[in-house]
Amino acid sequence: MDERKKNIAEMTEKNRSDSEARNRLLEGLGENLLRKIGEEEPFTGNSGNTLGGVLTEYRRLQKDNAESVEIIRSLEEDAGKLKEVEQKIGDVEGKKAGLENDFSEACALLGKALLGTPDFNDLTEPAIRQEETLFAKIDDLESKLKELEEKGGGVFARLKKNAQIAVSKTILAKNKSALQRLYRMEGEKFLDAKHEQIPEGDLALNAARAGELKGQLSGLNAELAEFKESRRMILERFGADGSPTRRIQGIEKRISQIKGECAACSLRFGLLAAESGGKEAVAAFLSEEDALVLQRAEIFRTQIAERDLNIKKVETAINIDEEKSEIEKMQKAILNQQQKIAEAKKKIAELEKQIAETELNIEELKALL
Repeated sequence: MDERKKNIAEMTEKNRSDSEARNRLLEGLGENLLRKIGEEEPFTGNSGNTLGGVLTEYRRLQKDNAESVEIIRSLEEDAGKLKEVEQKIGDVEGKKAGLENDFSEACALLGKALLGTPDFNDLTEPAIRQEETLFAKIDDLESKLKELEEKGGGVFARLKKNAQIAVSKTILAKNKSALQRLYRMEGEKFLDAKHEQIPEGDLALNAARAGELKGQLSGLNAELAEFKESRRMILERFGADGSPTRRIQGIEKRISQIKGECAACSLRFGLLAAESGGKEAVAAFLSEEDALVLQRAEIFRTQIAERDLNIKKVETAINIDEEKSEIEKMQKAILNQQQKIAEAKKKIAELEKQIAETELNIEELKALL
């Protein structure tokens, strides 16, 4: 490899390294100056790639960044609130499930006591008839089960008996469940009717117990509705997918982009400040350290420019040598062609001589005719 090309590669790499070092210096300088300027308006123009234009863009990015950070803080706070609300909803639903079971049992006891209270027979007559029907079915089935269990027989008879017992038990369970459902429905209707005077005894005690549980359930339902509304409002703030994690990740990605754009703004501002006229425009904000940074950046710029000039000179010298080499190649080609022409002329002369001698021989032969 031509040593000069190696030198060009070394100078190019050094320029790349120095250019990066200079950009880092000027990016830091630009960031420092932008921070010092703060809310001041020291520049007249604010458009394009000018100090004022870059300052305006930098401020917009800083505002976007601050707003994004605040949104994340708010989302994280809402995520914590959502977790608390979900826990409360779970706790209330757990209490409600237990209370509903207690209320169902209390209403069944109330309904049973109600059907056994003569003072309300005019209201409960249809239910009493259903109760009697179910009692009759239950007694029938229990008697049948007792007979089946006492019945003997062979293997096939026992198999048939077991099948009948299973069917009877299923029907018995359904009838007992229907009886409890009848009691519960009657108890609930009695509560809804809000009777002012209730005879003392089991009916009054069961009515008081069921009423108390109903009030507790009503309170839990109101509390649950309030928590669910809070959850709905929080989820709305999380966006369409209702995921705080995805929303935060999207905003964090935007913050990362903003940081990159801010760094680019700082570099552009530093580059403009290092240009002729830029130093004067930012002079009021330059510290001694900033002045040293500008001096170092100028040294880098000068060194890079000198190397660029040297690279051009070396490349020009290489190009000249390459052109000379081409000329030498062409001159050698011309000499080669000239040699071939000389050899061809010599060959032509020999052939012309042979032609002349042959023609002379022909004339001598003609004379003999």
